[in-house]
Amino acid sequence: MTTIVKDGAIRTTSGLKVAPQSYASIEKFAESIRPNLPTKKGEPFSLDALTMFEKTLPQIGYPYRTAEIDEIDDCAAFTITSPDGNVVVMRIDIYDKLHAGNPFGRSTVVHEFAHIALAHPVTLHRGAQLVGHKFFEDSEWQAKAATAALMMPLEACLIARSPAQLAGMCGVSVEAATYRIRTLVNKLKSLTPSYPLWEYGLE
Repeated sequence: MTTIVKDGAIRTTSGLKVAPQSYASIEKFAESIRPNLPTKKGEPFSLDALTMFEKTLPQIGYPYRTAEIDEIDDCAAFTITSPDGNVVVMRIDIYDKLHAGNPFGRSTVVHEFAHIALAHPVTLHRGAQLVGHKFFEDSEWQAKAATAALMMPLEACLIARSPAQLAGMCGVSVEAATYRIRTLVNKLKSLTPSYPLWEYGLE
């Protein structure tokens, strides 16, 4: 993943050029695999990101390790897929956030899982600044869109009555919930005026 955390600020760099995906195809991808992912007990819309990191990823061939802040001071986590062995590396302070149930720690896990499930060959923690490809061919854009779809399934979005409620139901930030709503209203057209969240997605 190329989510960069530098001096307390979060920014996203360009990803690798990969096979193109659309919002619709990523939505179908998320719908197909989400039933196989663990959710928190009594919270059907909230993925159990800690179990995903410590159990699900190793089970599919991606063991994890943590790294000190000075090892990867500008990055939250990254994944390497290699014939010599796969690994997901997470910075120790982000791992602590994951254990605390922090939305950023949780979404970091799902983001790395999305890279793996989308068969992106590698994600570089220092994010090579690549240009010359469309946004829908960008591995980071795809993983970000998939993370939102996995963490906030359409079913939850059709039930929730506000961004804050959706955030609480799915264990994400209100900012992430608002962005997801706007995508469903303006890009996928899945939220119509008959649903409470529709008004929050108007741009």
